[in-house]
Amino acid sequence: YIACTQWYLYIRYTCWRFGRTIKMEQLQVERHFTGPPPNYCQPKEVGIFSLTSKGFFNDGRNLKYYIEPRDKERVRFDLNKGYPEKLVSWKGEGGDLDHILKWIREAKRTDPNILSGVDFVTMRGHLTKVTCSPYDRSDEWRKLAVSKFKGKWYVSQVRDDWEEDLKMTHWGHKFEQYLTADTPGGTPDTDGVIDLNDGFYTVVKSRLNTHSLLFSAEVDGRVTGSTKACYVEMKTNRTLQNPKQQANFYKYKLRSCWAQSYLVGVPEIVFGFRDDGGVVKTVKSFRTDEIPGQVAQYDHSWSKDVCMSLCDRFLSYVKRCATKDDPNVVYVFQREGQRVRCELSRNKFLPDWYTNAV
Repeated sequence: YIACTQWYLYIRYTCWRFGRTIKMEQLQVERHFTGPPPNYCQPKEVGIFSLTSKGFFNDGRNLKYYIEPRDKERVRFDLNKGYPEKLVSWKGEGGDLDHILKWIREAKRTDPNILSGVDFVTMRGHLTKVTCSPYDRSDEWRKLAVSKFKGKWYVSQVRDDWEEDLKMTHWGHKFEQYLTADTPGGTPDTDGVIDLNDGFYTVVKSRLNTHSLLFSAEVDGRVTGSTKACYVEMKTNRTLQNPKQQANFYKYKLRSCWAQSYLVGVPEIVFGFRDDGGVVKTVKSFRTDEIPGQVAQYDHSWSKDVCMSLCDRFLSYVKRCATKDDPNVVYVFQREGQRVRCELSRNKFLPDWYTNAV
């Protein structure tokens, strides 16, 4: 009773502080779309950074280069190699936005206007979840936290307890190890340690209709020979053995992979098709821009325009609800079935070292 009373008084105080009642508008998650498709501008890379077990580094030390197999139809990549003795688990320290916030802090030293014109600061993963919402289960993402600070909306994820399947995670990273090297044209080192804290990230700017975006995304490898930064995404999947499995692959697995790559401008997704024992037998590449057309042949499939429209409407919804420019005020956007609602939270996520610096 005391806790409920305290929460009620907090809400009353917050409403008084805002000078008005909190708007509790809801967003409908829909699978149909009418009108012109939303315009999404080609993302432009504005920076890079690397993560290691020792922390954040504002450089490309973890950049890997894609090494294409000589014969994609006949490979043998044992994804169990080195597991578990050569797997370093993820530490999970800090908030999910801490890394891009550190990058912004560093970038502002050479470019004070790096945030000029930006509406949203976030991670690619959060945009992917929202983009796929019309077709995903309602529990695919539950809560996103938003704070408005100096005219920018920062979108983070409310942490939930979850258990990672380390073996499957190792399989994914091991596949990347078979197809990447430290130098262009180099030889992959498949005997090395897999450290889940290691990663290479691109930072991009883009625009979805009226919303200007700045976000980071981990990328698996860079394609050599390109005049500009050109990355490739790498995934594994069970070998497709019948038409039903193939249809499900296009309708479900490729949807999230397409959104993940499309949002950051990655043109190619490389899949390793494995058996149940974790041995990849074939490798196949998919062009990101061709996937929506390929998936249209299957009944009850997904639409690129529906996905991007929902992301556009969600960002507009955030702007309408999260109006108080104060890093101590947190709005939580919670999905419940086919609706998203907004409520207040006391769990601040923007660190003082960032708000004091920018």
